[in-house]
Amino acid sequence: MSDVLYPKFSLQELERRHKAIRQFMVDECLDAVVVYGSSGVNRHDQADVHYVSNFLGNRNNYAVVTHHEPPVIFVQSFNHVPNARESSGIRVEWGGPGSATTIGKYLLDVGLKNAKLGYVGDVPVQTYLAWQRDLPGFQMVDVTRTFRRLRLVKSAEEIDWIRKGAAFTDHAFNALVQGVRPGLREYELGMLIETAALSAGGLPHLHYLSSGPQSGGGACVPRQNLSSRLIERGDVINTEISVSHWGYSGQMHRPIFMGQQPNDLYRRLWDTALESYERCVRVLRPGATSEDVLDAGDVIAERGFTINDGFLHGFGIGLLPPSIGTRQSADRRGPAGPLFTFKENMCVVVQPNVVTDDELAGVQLGNLFLITADGAECLHRVPLQYFVVGT
Repeated sequence: MSDVLYPKFSLQELERRHKAIRQFMVDECLDAVVVYGSSGVNRHDQADVHYVSNFLGNRNNYAVVTHHEPPVIFVQSFNHVPNARESSGIRVEWGGPGSATTIGKYLLDVGLKNAKLGYVGDVPVQTYLAWQRDLPGFQMVDVTRTFRRLRLVKSAEEIDWIRKGAAFTDHAFNALVQGVRPGLREYELGMLIETAALSAGGLPHLHYLSSGPQSGGGACVPRQNLSSRLIERGDVINTEISVSHWGYSGQMHRPIFMGQQPNDLYRRLWDTALESYERCVRVLRPGATSEDVLDAGDVIAERGFTINDGFLHGFGIGLLPPSIGTRQSADRRGPAGPLFTFKENMCVVVQPNVVTDDELAGVQLGNLFLITADGAECLHRVPLQYFVVGT
């Protein structure tokens, strides 16, 4: 990173993606694709735009791909345009006073009429209405789900970036273990993580943390908003940490126990999480299905527990299919989705969050994996254990 401002994929990698997008357009009978991104989840709602452009932006951005014109990204905020040009691998333009209107004019200027426009992402209703007004005769269809299939199988360059994100994540977690102590507040634990991430050259993606006493009334799942609660001896701290290499993140979960070993309940929670995790990892390989993952998760209910968070999800960059819970948690998370088959070079997070039915106690264990020809490779190097600190 010393000779460039930002990491960039090779021209060949971007050309590979653009070729895949245009083949997707042929398959879906599309004349154009507009890909939307916002600042949500620390800019990881820009994942689809990033895939097209290499730009990890803020605010509203739209990447446009047609069959015959080079891809272009329209950046809504005028003062963000110079930085977008420094990091993007495609043409960058200002979106004007309203990107939706600018994009509509662009599509007409390149000769499209009565066209089929596919859009990707949570496009604002104002944008959709503007296109209805400015693009008479156009058919607009949501192709988000099918477009994201293009991102499921990772290229060699993407895998290299994900490995770097996993290493940054390990570094941040280790800094947390070394720095946490009674008397700190939950939000100060976030400072330990972000400082470690930024000082190593990574980008903070998310750090969900929760603390509470083992004796009862603790939080069963990491909190998305860090509280002002003081860390105390006897606490259990659940963690979910992701740090990225220009958007490509690791993700790991480990419980931390403050000054005391886990009590009987937390030991049973941990043992169940570990067994379900190991069962899941053993079945992951090309050709395995979501049914195999559900089978691995059955042990959680057999031990008298349930889950709050998902059991496994796709990852990199941002959340991807599949999203799998357990058979017994369908009343909490909704019914299982369609059968999913894993392929080589997909990335998934195995993350059993084992909790009591009353949600007063729980632990979470997880790592990011790469599906390989022989099984699943863990991309993290932090030991597969709970941590006891301050004894």
